[in-house]
Amino acid sequence: MMDTPKAVLSVGMGLGKTAATLTYIERLHPQSVLIIAPKRVAETVWMQEAEKWGLRYTLERMTIIRGTKAQRTRAWNDDTKPYKVVGRDNIGDLFNDKGHPNQPDRWFSLLVLDELTSFKTITSKRTQRVFELARRADRTVGLTGTFLANGAIDIFGQMAAVGLAKDLKGFYSWRARHFRDAMAGSGQPFHKWRLLVPLEEVLRPARPHIFTLDSKDWLDIPEVEVIPHQVTLDDDERNRYDTLAAFLSTDIDGQVVSVDEGARFAKLQTMCDGFVYTGDDCDDCNGMDFFDDVIRADRSTKLEAVADFCRQCVAEGESVLLFYAFRAEREWLREMLSGEGFDVGDVRDKGVLDRWLSGEWNGVMMAHPASAGHGLNLQSGGRILVWSTLTYNYELYAQANARLARQGQRRGVQIHVFTAKDTVEDGKQKALARKDKEQQTFVNLTNSADMVSDV
Repeated sequence: MMDTPKAVLSVGMGLGKTAATLTYIERLHPQSVLIIAPKRVAETVWMQEAEKWGLRYTLERMTIIRGTKAQRTRAWNDDTKPYKVVGRDNIGDLFNDKGHPNQPDRWFSLLVLDELTSFKTITSKRTQRVFELARRADRTVGLTGTFLANGAIDIFGQMAAVGLAKDLKGFYSWRARHFRDAMAGSGQPFHKWRLLVPLEEVLRPARPHIFTLDSKDWLDIPEVEVIPHQVTLDDDERNRYDTLAAFLSTDIDGQVVSVDEGARFAKLQTMCDGFVYTGDDCDDCNGMDFFDDVIRADRSTKLEAVADFCRQCVAEGESVLLFYAFRAEREWLREMLSGEGFDVGDVRDKGVLDRWLSGEWNGVMMAHPASAGHGLNLQSGGRILVWSTLTYNYELYAQANARLARQGQRRGVQIHVFTAKDTVEDGKQKALARKDKEQQTFVNLTNSADMVSDV
């Protein structure tokens, strides 16, 4: 990192990306630093890690940008604390309504992007703002455990985010040279970008800037076993699902629900769990829903199977970390599991996380991968992880699994994945498997002998 001003650490989870970066800052003594991270990680990880490793020079100069607009403004302007740590949602403080920096003559000597893959989409405001910051920074470091979260199409945005692209508009010519749209001419409103050239060719310009370590090569992590559970829907559930898939309309216990083509996939996913939302879908909520208009069937075979499995685990002395996708799913599972004589709660509920970490939790701790998939070390509380509903996002999937399967875990980890048979969930599993294979190919390429000689 000292020899590479624009660097990407594509390093396996649990190998110390945060500690390495903080040590880099401690040795470099940059004039100013901006660390951008997911909100929870920004507020609970970076300063705590600096204190943990005794990095006094860095810690004394750090401050977290949070709170009200006035509180954040004071923190931004505090020159005695030039090392700023900020959640991704608050970097807009540095820009005006037109997307230009509020103080164009001021820049940060070092820009650190925690979870680099969150800046892969060049059309997002987040990426465009970070691109402007990276162009002005003397040094930039991007941290990720899943560089190819959604395939090679992610490469350009991430390299632009660390300052290795002169202009974001170059993305379109880059994409035209290396990819084709498998959905072109299909009439569908989405794209599937297929790589036309070997992955190594796409990576070649960036490879001197990318450094990789694979967790399994360096850490003593107990065996991880992924165990699928395919649930067969009952006749009524199957009929409702097939009707919605074919006609975009179905009857749920006397209530007719109709959807448009664009919402079809999301509605079919919730139908696997036995409910459907009647409101519009959230545009950018990572699967979290905030709607009260829910039509629930009289039963959910799939969620009943999840609840039964959790009961069995707790009865055998195992606590469960359960990942869900929808609030209505979480509430239904909470209802099913309440009154069973063991703990049931969400990781965000007061006191739940502390009890899990201390080993005092005896039951099921539920979490959404978008809010609990990064930065939390949960291995001390259990070894059983359950996916009630899979995420389509490979980064969230891999990061969530690594909450238990990481250094310090003393027992073999079991990841139990529940899916409804012959539904859209089958496609999710296949897509995650394909993305996992692409990520491993990337790690193998960047760890090869010629990569070392290039660097």
